[in-house]
Amino acid sequence: MLHTIGKMLELSAMILLMFGLAVGLMEEHGMGKELTLLAVGSVLFYVGYLMEQRGGAGPS
Repeated sequence: MLHTIGKMLELSAMILLMFGLAVGLMEEHGMGKELTLLAVGSVLFYVGYLMEQRGGAGPS
C-alpha cells in the first residue's frame, strides 16, 4: 500500500516540476513561482521515495 502511494506521490511531484518549468519559461518574472514549485515538488518526491522504500516491493 505504501509502495503504491509513494509512486503516486513521485508521479505528482514530477508533474508539479514540469508545471514549474513551464511557469518559469512562460512568465517574464516567474522565477519566484518556479523556485517555489521546485521546492514543493522536491519535498513531495522525497516523501514519496521514502514511503516507497518503507513499503517494500508489495505483492507481485
